[in-house]
Amino acid sequence: MPSKFLSDNMKYLFTSIVTLLFASLTFGQSCPSNDSAVMGPGSGNDVFYSLKQATSTGSGVVKTVANNTWHMAISVQASNFPSNPANGVNIRINSTNGENPQAGQSGWKLVKLNGEDPNNWRNIDTTGMYALPELLDSDSTWNLGAFTKGYSGSNPFNFIWGTYNQSNHNVESNGNVYVLFNESAGDYKKIHVKEVTYDTMWHIIMSNIDNSDSVYLNINKKAYPKRLFVYYNVLTNQVLDREPDSDKWDLLWTKYKGIIDFQGSKVPYGVTGVLHNNGVKVAQNLGKKCDEVWLRTKTAMDENNISTIGHDWKTFNGSAYDITDTFVYFITTSDTVTYKMTMKSYQGGGMGKTEFNLYEATLSLDENTISSLLNMYPNPVQNMLNINSETEILEVLIYDMQGKLVLESGKSNTIDVNSLNKGVYVVTVRTSEGVAHQTIIKE
Repeated sequence: MPSKFLSDNMKYLFTSIVTLLFASLTFGQSCPSNDSAVMGPGSGNDVFYSLKQATSTGSGVVKTVANNTWHMAISVQASNFPSNPANGVNIRINSTNGENPQAGQSGWKLVKLNGEDPNNWRNIDTTGMYALPELLDSDSTWNLGAFTKGYSGSNPFNFIWGTYNQSNHNVESNGNVYVLFNESAGDYKKIHVKEVTYDTMWHIIMSNIDNSDSVYLNINKKAYPKRLFVYYNVLTNQVLDREPDSDKWDLLWTKYKGIIDFQGSKVPYGVTGVLHNNGVKVAQNLGKKCDEVWLRTKTAMDENNISTIGHDWKTFNGSAYDITDTFVYFITTSDTVTYKMTMKSYQGGGMGKTEFNLYEATLSLDENTISSLLNMYPNPVQNMLNINSETEILEVLIYDMQGKLVLESGKSNTIDVNSLNKGVYVVTVRTSEGVAHQTIIKE
C-alpha cells in the first residue's frame, strides 16, 4: 500500500481524535466574551447598545450617558389610538437616582395625594404623604410609568393623571396632585400634570412644598423626533435630550426598580440590568448553555416584555457576581434579524462592566456546521495560514492541545503562524453566521 495513502489516512484519523479531544478540553471555554458594556462606578451611566453595530464593528455601544442627572422621563412619542394610546401621555420616574441602601439613602418616590385640589395650589396639604403607596414605573413596558400607574385597557381614555377629551383631542387633568420626593436628601416637589394639548404640548406645573421655585413646564413633543422620552431635572429645571435616535439602539444597560422575590413576597428593588427597545423581542432560553441551544432548537417564545433580559442573569455571592450560564437570549430586532447573546461576567463596584458573547444567529447554521463554508490552507502550514470564508470573519483563535489560547487575530483571513511551535492546533473561526473549529498541523 502506498505510503502516501497510509500517511493521509493516519493524518485524518489523528485529526478526528484531536478534534474530539479539543471539544472535551474546551467545553467550558465555548462562547467566549466578544463585547462589553461599561456603566462605570456605581453603575452610574446608561449604555445604549446596537446589535447590528456590534456585529459589523465589534462594539455595539452607541452612547454612554450619566443616569443620575434626571428625575422625570416625559414621553415625546405619538399616542397610538386606539391600539396603544398610553405611550404618548406617559411619565416615568428615576426612582433609583440617589438610592444607596447600604448607606441608608433612599431614592426618589412618587405619591398621589388624596383629595387635594390643584386649584388650591398654595395650600396643598401633604400630611400623611409618607404613608401613601409609592407609584412605580412598569418594568414590562416603556408605555406605562408612575404617573399612569393603574391604567387599564378596559378604560382606555383614562390615563390616571388625565383623561382624553374626544371633543378637543386633549388629555386633560383629572385633578390630581402628586409629590415627587427624596426623603434622604430633603428634596420635595409637588406636581400637577395639567394637559397634553393635541398630542403635541405638555403643560406641567410644579414647585417646592413651600411654593418656592415654581415652574410652568411646557414641552413640545415635536421638537424631539426619534426619541422615546425627553428628560427633566426637577432640581435644576433643565430639560435634557439624552437618548440616541430610537432606531439606532436595541438594548439599554441601566438602573431601574425591578420586582424581586424577597422572603416569599414580590417587592420592588433597585437593580442593574438590561432593558430592550420598542420593536425588539427577546426569547430567554432556559436550561441549556450557549453551545447547547441554537435558534432552530430553542424552546423559548419571543417576548415583548422590556425586562426579559433584565437583571436575574447575575447573583451576588457576597464578594463577586456569579453568572447563570444556562440563560441564552435570542434577540430579534425591528428589522427581523435575530442575534444570540450569552452573559459571561459582571463586575460591579468601580467597573459596572458586563462582558458577553454575541453574534447573529440563523435558522440553518449551527455551531461547526459552517465548516463547509470555510477553507483553510495550506494544511500542514509553515508560515501563513489562509482562510477563505463565505461569511464575514469576526475573530480567529488558535488553541494548543491543552486548550490554551496561543494566538488571536481579528477579522483577517491571513494568519501568521510563524511563532507557533511544531504540532497540532485547533483553529476557532467566529463569523457572522456562527462558529467553526478545524485542526491544523504546524510544520
